[in-house]
Amino acid sequence: MTHRVRFRCNGREVEVVDRGSLLEALREQLGLRSAKDGCAPQGQCGCCTVLVDGRPRLACVTPPARVAGREVTTFEGLAPEAKHRLVDAFVATGASQCGFCTPGIVVRLAPLLDGGRAGRAEIDRALAAHLCRCTGWQTIREAAAAAAGGGPAAAASARPLEAATARATLEAGVSQRVGPDVVAGDAGFADDRAPTGALVAVPAGPQARRGGGVELLEAAGITWVLAPTYAEARAAAGWVPGRRSGAEAVPPLDAPTGTGVVLRTGWVEPAYLEPDASSCVPGGEPASPLANGGAFGGKVRSPVPVAAAELAGRCGRPVRVCLTREDVVRLGPKRPPVAAVAALVDGAVEVRGRHAATVEGTGPPEAPSPWRRAVR
Repeated sequence: MTHRVRFRCNGREVEVVDRGSLLEALREQLGLRSAKDGCAPQGQCGCCTVLVDGRPRLACVTPPARVAGREVTTFEGLAPEAKHRLVDAFVATGASQCGFCTPGIVVRLAPLLDGGRAGRAEIDRALAAHLCRCTGWQTIREAAAAAAGGGPAAAASARPLEAATARATLEAGVSQRVGPDVVAGDAGFADDRAPTGALVAVPAGPQARRGGGVELLEAAGITWVLAPTYAEARAAAGWVPGRRSGAEAVPPLDAPTGTGVVLRTGWVEPAYLEPDASSCVPGGEPASPLANGGAFGGKVRSPVPVAAAELAGRCGRPVRVCLTREDVVRLGPKRPPVAAVAALVDGAVEVRGRHAATVEGTGPPEAPSPWRRAVR
């Protein structure tokens, strides 16, 4: 028998199936998309932050049963006055770029405004629970301080949004919007806009299984588990969340010979927060995984749009393709390793080094390319 959990969400009584996490219940069962899945179930990024009885909590590591009979507040249900002050301040100070992480940050900051506790130390302590890959922290601090003090930066109308959008697009190299809807997390992210009732596809793990409405299909060079719901797809995928290895990381390139300051790196993960996702209807155009900038070029060759289009065509119905954080790290591109030595030669800093000839992959670097620079 399926166990169900009742609680209040944004002021109304709701009931969900007691499975997975509160984040899954909010997004998949209640359709509340402001809480984002950046790292679930690792509890590291803060994008899924909600309030439980007025206190911040990470929804991705909270079982639904833990909130039975309690009050859950997402971005949508925040007190209007505090929410509007924060949203306006984020827009005015440029504290939101792609917009994926900002709903969770706003949710955590809102109680500080309500309680009159938004000093610099309180703001910094709150932000320690969040990652934001795009902005750095200064503009977010400025937004929080402006919202708390009601200063001039709290007026979004003081910033010309069209000009800000144009500048963001130039800086990002891809289309990027600026505005209150972006702060609210409503920037058109692919996994927020998937068609209702779409089959869900996730990468198959070594113990993946089919049957009971679950299929295994190849697309874009990857084996996918397809199921009617996200919960069923993840359960059938056979992945076990990993742990950090205790093995010592050894950079793959040797530095040039000589004395000086040595730098050696490994394959570097771009570490964007929004996991790759796409969806497609049969014969349609797949949704872009790069909705509003972000990702630092890491999604330019993402496999998910190709897989979504191919799987939708083969299944004859809409398909939603989702990667988890671990999928992104395992499948996504990496910045290549470099090895260099810098030394003072005849009054100039001479840097000699080499880098991998390829920009993708996680294997050994191919044909390292030498380079040399002198800076006076």
